[in-house]
Amino acid sequence: MKKIKILGLLFTAMTTYAQSTTENYIQSKTCLSGDCTKKTETVTYFDGLGRPKQIVSVKATTTGKDLVTPITYDAFGRQAKEILPVPANTLNSAIHTGIVNESTANSYYGAANAYTEKEIENSPLDRIKQVAQPGDPWKMSSGHTQKFKYEVNLGTEVKKFITNTTTNTVGTDNKTISSVSIASGSGFYDAGILYKNTVTDEDGTPVIQFQNGRGETVLVRRTDGAQNIDTYYVYNEYGQKAFVIPALAVKKIEQNNNVVTTDILNTYCYQYRYDGLDRQVEKRLSGRDDWESVVYDAADRPVLTQDVNLKNKGQWLLTKYDAFGRVAYTGLITGGSRADLQGQINNLVISETPTAVGFSKNGIVVYYTNTLFTNFQTLLSVNYYDSYPRDTKEFPPAKILDQYVVNEDKALNGGANTQGLPTASYIKNIEDDNWTKTYFYYNTKGGKVAEKTWNHLGGYTKKEFKLDFAGAVDESYTYHKKGNADAEVVIKERFVYDDQKRLLKLYHKVNSLTEELLVENTYNDLGQLTNKKIGNTTGSPLQSIDQTYNIRGWITKVNDPANLNGKLFAYELKYHNPVYSTVSTGKYNGNIAEIDWQAADGGTFRRYNYQYDGLDRLKNGIYSEPNATVPQNNYYNEVLTYDVNGNIQTLKRNRLLSNVGAVVMDDLGYSYTGNRLTKVNDTSGNYGGYPDNSGNTISYDNNGNMISHIDRGMLQIDYNYLNLPNYVKFDQNYVPHDLEVNTYVNTKYLYNAAGEKLRKIYTYGTGRMNLKTVETTDYLDGFQYLNDVLSFVPTSEGYYDFVQNKYIYNYTDQVGNIRLAYYKDASGNAKIDRTTNYYPFGLEFGGELSTANSISPNYKYSSQGQEKQTETGWSSYRWRNYDAAMGRFFNVDPLSEKYAYQSHYNFAENRVVDGRELEGLEWVKSTTLNDNGTKTYTLNATINLVNRSQNLTPEGLEAFKTNFVSQMKESFGGTMNNGDKIKVGNINFTDKGTYTIALTDQISTEQSTTELDNGSEIKGYTFGENGNSQVNYMETVVSGKMTPAYATHEVGHSLGLKHQSDDSNKVKDQVKTDNLMFAPQFEISKKTIPEQKQTIIKNIPDEKAK
Repeated sequence: MKKIKILGLLFTAMTTYAQSTTENYIQSKTCLSGDCTKKTETVTYFDGLGRPKQIVSVKATTTGKDLVTPITYDAFGRQAKEILPVPANTLNSAIHTGIVNESTANSYYGAANAYTEKEIENSPLDRIKQVAQPGDPWKMSSGHTQKFKYEVNLGTEVKKFITNTTTNTVGTDNKTISSVSIASGSGFYDAGILYKNTVTDEDGTPVIQFQNGRGETVLVRRTDGAQNIDTYYVYNEYGQKAFVIPALAVKKIEQNNNVVTTDILNTYCYQYRYDGLDRQVEKRLSGRDDWESVVYDAADRPVLTQDVNLKNKGQWLLTKYDAFGRVAYTGLITGGSRADLQGQINNLVISETPTAVGFSKNGIVVYYTNTLFTNFQTLLSVNYYDSYPRDTKEFPPAKILDQYVVNEDKALNGGANTQGLPTASYIKNIEDDNWTKTYFYYNTKGGKVAEKTWNHLGGYTKKEFKLDFAGAVDESYTYHKKGNADAEVVIKERFVYDDQKRLLKLYHKVNSLTEELLVENTYNDLGQLTNKKIGNTTGSPLQSIDQTYNIRGWITKVNDPANLNGKLFAYELKYHNPVYSTVSTGKYNGNIAEIDWQAADGGTFRRYNYQYDGLDRLKNGIYSEPNATVPQNNYYNEVLTYDVNGNIQTLKRNRLLSNVGAVVMDDLGYSYTGNRLTKVNDTSGNYGGYPDNSGNTISYDNNGNMISHIDRGMLQIDYNYLNLPNYVKFDQNYVPHDLEVNTYVNTKYLYNAAGEKLRKIYTYGTGRMNLKTVETTDYLDGFQYLNDVLSFVPTSEGYYDFVQNKYIYNYTDQVGNIRLAYYKDASGNAKIDRTTNYYPFGLEFGGELSTANSISPNYKYSSQGQEKQTETGWSSYRWRNYDAAMGRFFNVDPLSEKYAYQSHYNFAENRVVDGRELEGLEWVKSTTLNDNGTKTYTLNATINLVNRSQNLTPEGLEAFKTNFVSQMKESFGGTMNNGDKIKVGNINFTDKGTYTIALTDQISTEQSTTELDNGSEIKGYTFGENGNSQVNYMETVVSGKMTPAYATHEVGHSLGLKHQSDDSNKVKDQVKTDNLMFAPQFEISKKTIPEQKQTIIKNIPDEKAK
C-alpha cells in the first residue's frame, strides 16, 4: 500500500510506526516545538477507491484524545452526511476501526443526527436539494432545512434593463458613457433566458439569484415578508458592470411608469464608466453628488484618485510605487481633469527608487526619488521595505529578547535578511505636520519580534515579542511614553499554552507591580471554551465564567441568569426555543429569538424577545421582567419600520418612569432625500433618547457626510479628506479668558493619514461664569490620556486604570456590548463598578451612558466596545460615527458598493441582535511591469481575524496567522496562462476590519447568502455576492480537522472561486480533486489553476492611496 507523509517546511521527518500497514493514508504534521514533541497532526485514511474514509486529529483534545471524523458515502459514492468529530482514546495516529459511521457521534452528542445531511438530486449533476444541520430541531424531517432550487425565469419575473453605450474620445478622455432603460415590449426577460437559483434558509426565507448565460448576476431578489426587495445589476455592451440599481431605485422606477431618469440614477444608484483597457475610470456612488475618478499608469495601477470633495478643491490623492509595485509614498496634489492627467502618464510606469539622498517634504526627508508629480501639496505617508531608511530612530539590534534580529545584510545574518519585508512606516497627521514613525524588526525566520513607534508628541510605544518555535508569542513587553520627558510605562504579558497552542493562562504586569493572572481558560474535548477564570489568582479568581453551547456550536449561556450563584452577570440566548413563544417565533437560521440576562447589582431578571422581517432586520424588541408581578411590562421596548433599502421609517422607544411605568421616550418619524436622512420628528414630548428639539433640517456635503444636526445642537461639522470629522461647532457659547472672536463650544479631532484618531479637544464653558474650559484626550497605541494624565490601557479582559492602579474587568454580550465592569476591592472580592443595559440598537437604558458611580469615569467605551463621545452622542467606529438614538450612521459606508442592496447609512444591516458593525480595509492588488512585457500582480490585504473559536484565542493566533499567510501564498501565487504572475504580498492582521475572517467552532448563519458552497456546509461560509465585488465576511471552522487550508478555501470563495461541484463553475472539469476548492479538509491539494488565478485578479481592485 502507498503511504504519503506531508510535513511542514523546515520541520524534520520523524519515523512513525503507529499507522496501519494495510491502510492508505496521508499524514500531515506541523511541529510546534523544535523537537516536534508538540505538534498538530492529522491523518486522513482512504478507502480502496481513493476516497477519504476517516480523519484523525491526533491527540487534539485537552485530555490527549484523538478527534475522529468518519466519512461515509451513499450508494452513488456521494458524501451525503458530514459527521461531527468525536473524541476517542488516542491510538497514536492509527485508524479507529470502531468509528465508521454516525452512531458513535450520535451517542456522544446525544442526538439522532450528529451530522449534516444533504439530499442530493438523482441526476448526473448531483445538485443539492436540501441540507439538514446537526441536531433534532434541524433534522431532515423537521421542516427547518436549507433548501435549494434550480430553475429558469418566467416571462414576467425579471425586468430587462438595457444600455446604450458610447465612447467619449474627445482629446485624451477615452471612456464609456452608458445610459440605461427598460427594454421595449413587455419590459421583461423572455421566459427561460436566465438561470434562477433559490436558497431558502431554515426559517423559510428565500434568496433568489438570476444569472445570464455569461454567469453574470442580473438580479438578486430577497423579501421582507411583504414585498420583494430587488437589486439589479446592469452590464453594458462590453460586459462591464455599468449600473447597480438597489431596491429603492426599483420602486422609484416603477412609480415613474418604468422610466429610468437621471435623477433616479444619481440619487439611488451606482454608476460606472471604463476606458478602452477595461479599467474603471469613473464612478458615481449612491449618496454622492458627482463622479469620482481614477488615473492609471501603464502598469494599470491607480496613481491618482479623486472623490467629490477633493474634486471641489481641485485636489487628487497621489500614490507612488516602488519597482515591485509596493506603495512607496502617498500625498495630495492639485491638478486638472482626469483626462488631462491620464494623458500625461498613459505610457509611463510610476515607479520610485530608494535613495540615500531623498527629498524633503512636510518636515521629513523621503528616501526615494521623486520623478513625476514632483510638486505635490502634502506628503501623507511613506513606506520602506527591504532596508531601513537613513533617519531610522533605532536600527535593528543584534538581539531582542534573546532572539537574533536581521537587517538587510545577508552576510551578517547567516543568509537571512529583511528583503521583501516592510521595515518602516511614516504616517503624517492630517491636520498638522507631525509624524508617527513605526519600525518593524524580524528574527531569522521572518517572524516579527518587535514593532517600535515614535508618536507625534515625541514619545514612543515599543513592543517586543518573544516567539516560540511555531511563532506564537510566549512573552511580550510594551514600553510607552507620551512625550520624551514623561516617565516610561512598562507592561509585560506572559502566555501559557497547551500542546495544541490553545491559550491556558495570560498574565499581565504593569511596571514593578504584582503580576496579575488576567484569565485562565478551560476547554472541553471539542476545543470549546467552557470556563474562564478572571483576575486575581488561580485558586481564588474574581469571577469564574461558564459557557455552554448547542450541538451547532452556538453559545447558549454565559453563566446562568436564572441562578447567578455568586456570578456578577449572566445571559442566555434562545434561538428556536423562546419561553415567550407567543411573543417571539423560534428562529432556526441562527437569529436570536429571546435573550435573558441578569446582573448582581439589582436582582432584576430581564428579557428581550425579538421579532424580525424576512431580511432578518429587527422589527420589534419587546422587553419584559419574567419574575416581576407584571412580567410583560414593556419598559424598554424598541419598535421599528423600514423602507426597502433598510432606511428606518419610524422608531418608537419606551423607558421606565418611576411611579408611572412604561412611557414613550422616543416616537420618531424619519424623512429622506434618497438615502439621506433630512429630518427627524419626535412626537413623544420626552427629552430622553433623541432630543426633544426635533424637526430641524439635517444637511450634507457632496460626499454624503452630515455637516449639521441642529436637533443635537451641532451647527457645523467639518471633515478631512478621509471623511472623518475634525471639527464640530455647537449652538452654545463660553466666556473666554482673553479676546476670542469665535466662542462657540466646539470639538476638534486630530487624525493621522491611516485614519487613526490621535487627539480630541473639547472646548466648553463651566461654572457660574461659564468660563472657557479645555478638555484634551490623547489616543496613543491604546494608551488613553485625559488632560495629560494617563487614564487607562486596554487588556484582553477589560482595561488597567492608571489613576486607580486597578485592573477593571468587563463582561460583554454576544455583540460586544460592555454590560458590567468590576474590580478587586480592598477585601480581595469582586466589586461592581458599573452596569449598563442597552436597547437593541445600542442606546443605553434611559438614553445615556452613566458613569456617575464609577471609580473609572474616563472610560467611556460602551455599545459594541466603541467609545461614546458624550458631547456629540456618537459612538466612534474606525471610519464612521454612529448615533444609537437614531439607529444610523451619518456618513456613507466606505465599502457601500459591496452592500449596494441596502442603504449605505444602515447600522449592522439593521441586524443589531447578533450582527456586529465591521469596518475596515480589504484586498487590493498592485501591478509591476516585467522586462519581458508580462505583469506581476502583488496581492495585499488587511484582514480582521475574528476569534469566535474556543480552540484559538487572540493571544494564541500567531502560529495560525503565519501558516495561513504561507498557505495563501502557496495557493494563490503562481503564473497565469498569459505569463503574468501573482504573488501574495503584505497581509496585515487587525482587530477591526470589514474584510473579516471569523474563526468559529461551528458555522452560524449571520446573513443571507448567495454563495453557499452550493449548499454544502464544508466547514466554511462565504457571505455576500461574488463576481466583480468582493465578499467581506466569511466563517471558517476551527476544530481538530482545521488547517489554514480551510481559511484559504473560504478566501478563495470571497475572491470569486467556486466549488468543483458548482454548475456555475466554468472550470469545474479542470479542478477535480486536485484543487484547493475541492475539499480542503482532505489535505489532497491546495493549489489553484491559471484560470482561477485570472478570476482572482479580475475581482481584486487596484491599490489606491489612503
